[in-house]
Amino acid sequence: MDTRKLKYFLAVVDHEGFNRAAEHLLIAQPSLSQTIASLERDLGVPLFHRIGRRAVLSEAGKELVGPARLVMRDLDAAQSAVQALRGVRSGRLDIITMPSPGIEPLTSMIAGFTRLHPSVRLNVGAAFTPEEVIESVRTGSTEVGLAGSATPIRVPGVQVLELERQPLILIVNPQADTFSPGTAIQREDLGGHRLIASQR
Repeated sequence: MDTRKLKYFLAVVDHEGFNRAAEHLLIAQPSLSQTIASLERDLGVPLFHRIGRRAVLSEAGKELVGPARLVMRDLDAAQSAVQALRGVRSGRLDIITMPSPGIEPLTSMIAGFTRLHPSVRLNVGAAFTPEEVIESVRTGSTEVGLAGSATPIRVPGVQVLELERQPLILIVNPQADTFSPGTAIQREDLGGHRLIASQR
Protein backbone atom coordinates (compact mmCIF):
# COMPACT_ATOMS: atom_id res chain seq x y z
CA MET A 1 0.00 0.00 0.00
CA ASP A 2 1.26 3.46 -0.92
CA THR A 3 2.18 5.32 2.27
CA ARG A 4 1.31 8.59 0.53
CA LYS A 5 -2.32 7.47 0.54
CA LEU A 6 -2.16 6.81 4.27
CA LYS A 7 -0.61 10.23 4.83
CA TYR A 8 -3.44 11.89 2.91
CA PHE A 9 -6.03 9.77 4.76
CA LEU A 10 -4.69 10.89 8.14
CA ALA A 11 -4.62 14.51 6.98
CA VAL A 12 -8.35 14.35 6.24
CA VAL A 13 -8.92 12.77 9.66
CA ASP A 14 -6.83 15.34 11.54
CA HIS A 15 -8.23 18.36 9.67
CA GLU A 16 -11.81 17.05 9.67
CA GLY A 17 -12.41 17.61 5.99
CA PHE A 18 -10.96 17.54 2.50
CA ASN A 19 -10.58 21.29 1.95
CA ARG A 20 -8.49 22.00 5.05
CA ALA A 21 -6.50 18.79 4.56
CA ALA A 22 -5.68 19.82 0.99
CA GLU A 23 -4.55 23.25 2.20
CA HIS A 24 -2.34 21.61 4.82
CA LEU A 25 -0.84 19.23 2.26
CA LEU A 26 -0.42 22.05 -0.30
CA ILE A 27 -2.25 20.09 -2.99
CA ALA A 28 -5.45 20.62 -4.95
CA GLN A 29 -8.60 19.30 -3.31
CA PRO A 30 -9.61 17.17 -6.35
CA SER A 31 -6.21 15.48 -6.24
CA LEU A 32 -6.73 14.64 -2.57
CA SER A 33 -10.22 13.27 -3.26
CA GLN A 34 -8.86 11.07 -6.05
CA THR A 35 -6.14 9.70 -3.76
CA ILE A 36 -8.64 8.84 -1.02
CA ALA A 37 -10.93 7.23 -3.60
CA SER A 38 -7.99 5.15 -4.79
CA LEU A 39 -7.27 4.04 -1.22
CA GLU A 40 -10.93 3.09 -0.77
CA ARG A 41 -10.73 0.99 -3.96
CA ASP A 42 -7.57 -0.69 -2.67
CA LEU A 43 -9.34 -1.64 0.55
CA GLY A 44 -12.74 -2.32 -0.96
CA VAL A 45 -14.60 -0.22 1.61
CA PRO A 46 -15.60 3.44 2.03
CA LEU A 47 -13.47 5.27 4.59
CA PHE A 48 -15.52 8.46 4.89
CA HIS A 49 -19.13 9.54 4.73
CA ARG A 50 -19.45 12.94 3.06
CA ILE A 51 -21.90 15.13 4.99
CA GLY A 52 -21.94 18.57 3.41
CA ARG A 53 -18.37 19.82 3.61
CA ARG A 54 -17.53 17.48 6.46
CA ALA A 55 -15.87 14.09 6.12
CA VAL A 56 -17.04 11.67 8.82
CA LEU A 57 -15.15 8.43 9.32
CA SER A 58 -16.97 5.22 8.46
CA GLU A 59 -16.55 2.20 10.72
CA ALA A 60 -13.82 0.91 8.40
CA GLY A 61 -12.16 4.32 8.49
CA LYS A 62 -12.13 4.31 12.29
CA GLU A 63 -10.42 0.92 12.27
CA LEU A 64 -7.76 2.18 9.85
CA VAL A 65 -6.70 5.24 11.86
CA GLY A 66 -4.59 3.41 14.47
CA PRO A 67 -2.70 1.12 12.04
CA ALA A 68 -2.15 4.03 9.64
CA ARG A 69 -0.58 6.13 12.39
CA LEU A 70 1.69 3.23 13.34
CA VAL A 71 2.83 2.82 9.73
CA MET A 72 3.60 6.53 9.36
CA ARG A 73 5.36 6.60 12.73
CA ASP A 74 7.50 3.62 11.75
CA LEU A 75 8.35 5.36 8.48
CA ASP A 76 9.38 8.51 10.36
CA ALA A 77 11.48 6.39 12.72
CA ALA A 78 13.21 4.69 9.79
CA GLN A 79 13.98 8.03 8.17
CA SER A 80 15.30 9.41 11.47
CA ALA A 81 17.49 6.33 11.93
CA VAL A 82 19.04 6.80 8.50
CA GLN A 83 19.60 10.49 9.19
CA ALA A 84 21.20 9.64 12.53
CA LEU A 85 23.74 7.47 10.74
CA ARG A 86 24.65 10.54 8.71
CA GLY A 87 25.06 12.57 11.88
CA VAL A 88 21.71 14.35 11.59
CA ARG A 89 19.56 13.70 14.65
CA SER A 90 16.07 14.98 14.12
CA GLY A 91 12.47 13.87 14.18
CA ARG A 92 9.40 14.21 16.35
CA LEU A 93 8.30 12.73 19.67
CA ASP A 94 4.60 12.81 20.58
CA ILE A 95 3.79 12.74 24.31
CA ILE A 96 0.49 12.63 26.18
CA THR A 97 0.27 13.41 29.88
CA MET A 98 -2.15 13.88 32.74
CA PRO A 99 -1.98 17.26 34.55
CA SER A 100 0.13 16.35 37.60
CA PRO A 101 2.94 14.40 35.87
CA GLY A 102 2.78 17.05 33.14
CA ILE A 103 4.41 19.41 35.62
CA GLU A 104 6.84 16.95 37.16
CA PRO A 105 8.55 14.76 36.14
CA LEU A 106 7.78 15.74 32.52
CA THR A 107 9.35 19.21 32.61
CA SER A 108 12.63 17.81 33.94
CA MET A 109 12.53 14.98 31.41
CA ILE A 110 11.97 17.41 28.53
CA ALA A 111 14.83 19.64 29.70
CA GLY A 112 17.23 16.69 29.76
CA PHE A 113 15.99 15.29 26.45
CA THR A 114 16.25 18.58 24.55
CA ARG A 115 19.81 19.07 25.76
CA LEU A 116 20.75 15.72 24.22
CA HIS A 117 18.52 15.98 21.14
CA PRO A 118 18.00 19.67 20.33
CA SER A 119 16.74 18.95 16.80
CA VAL A 120 13.92 16.64 17.88
CA ARG A 121 10.54 18.36 18.01
CA LEU A 122 8.35 17.52 21.01
CA ASN A 123 4.55 17.62 20.88
CA VAL A 124 2.75 17.37 24.23
CA GLY A 125 -0.97 16.63 24.46
CA ALA A 126 -3.29 16.55 27.47
CA ALA A 127 -5.30 13.70 28.96
CA PHE A 128 -7.36 13.54 32.14
CA THR A 129 -7.56 9.82 32.89
CA PRO A 130 -5.08 6.93 32.80
CA GLU A 131 -7.38 5.23 30.28
CA GLU A 132 -6.96 8.11 27.83
CA VAL A 133 -3.18 7.91 28.14
CA ILE A 134 -3.14 4.14 27.66
CA GLU A 135 -5.43 4.26 24.62
CA SER A 136 -3.36 6.99 22.97
CA VAL A 137 -0.13 5.00 23.33
CA ARG A 138 -1.73 1.67 22.47
CA THR A 139 -3.20 2.96 19.20
CA GLY A 140 0.00 4.74 18.18
CA SER A 141 -1.40 8.26 18.41
CA THR A 142 1.47 9.07 20.76
CA GLU A 143 4.74 7.36 21.57
CA VAL A 144 5.04 8.18 25.27
CA GLY A 145 2.40 8.68 27.94
CA LEU A 146 2.55 9.85 31.55
CA ALA A 147 -0.27 8.89 33.88
CA GLY A 148 -0.96 8.96 37.59
CA SER A 149 -2.75 6.04 39.21
CA ALA A 150 -3.38 4.80 42.73
CA THR A 151 -3.06 1.22 41.47
CA PRO A 152 -0.43 -0.36 39.18
CA ILE A 153 -1.12 0.01 35.44
CA ARG A 154 -0.74 -3.20 33.45
CA VAL A 155 -1.67 -3.27 29.77
CA PRO A 156 -0.81 -6.10 27.33
CA GLY A 157 1.43 -4.83 24.55
CA VAL A 158 2.33 -1.60 26.33
CA GLN A 159 5.52 -1.21 28.36
CA VAL A 160 4.82 0.51 31.68
CA LEU A 161 7.56 1.98 33.89
CA GLU A 162 7.08 3.56 37.31
CA LEU A 163 8.89 6.91 37.29
CA GLU A 164 8.16 8.16 40.80
CA ARG A 165 5.59 8.28 43.56
CA GLN A 166 3.81 11.57 44.18
CA PRO A 167 1.83 12.52 47.29
CA LEU A 168 -1.63 14.01 46.95
CA ILE A 169 -2.45 16.87 49.30
CA LEU A 170 -6.03 17.54 50.38
CA ILE A 171 -6.87 21.20 51.01
CA VAL A 172 -9.95 21.72 53.17
CA ASN A 173 -11.78 24.52 54.94
CA PRO A 174 -11.18 23.83 58.65
CA GLN A 175 -14.48 25.49 59.56
CA ALA A 176 -16.54 23.45 57.11
CA ASP A 177 -14.97 19.99 57.25
CA THR A 178 -14.55 17.43 59.99
CA PHE A 179 -11.14 16.00 59.11
CA SER A 180 -8.76 15.94 62.04
CA PRO A 181 -5.62 18.09 61.59
CA GLY A 182 -2.42 16.19 60.93
CA THR A 183 -4.04 12.84 60.11
CA ALA A 184 -3.73 10.93 56.84
CA ILE A 185 -6.92 10.87 54.78
CA GLN A 186 -8.01 7.69 53.02
CA ARG A 187 -9.95 7.75 49.76
CA GLU A 188 -13.03 6.30 51.41
CA ASP A 189 -13.01 9.24 53.86
CA LEU A 190 -13.88 11.56 50.97
CA GLY A 191 -17.25 9.94 50.32
CA GLY A 192 -20.06 12.48 50.37
CA HIS A 193 -17.72 15.48 50.09
CA ARG A 194 -17.54 17.85 47.13
CA LEU A 195 -14.17 17.99 45.42
CA ILE A 196 -12.58 20.58 43.13
CA ALA A 197 -10.52 18.78 40.50
CA SER A 198 -9.35 19.14 36.89
CA GLN A 199 -12.21 19.34 34.42
CA ARG A 200 -12.31 16.37 32.07
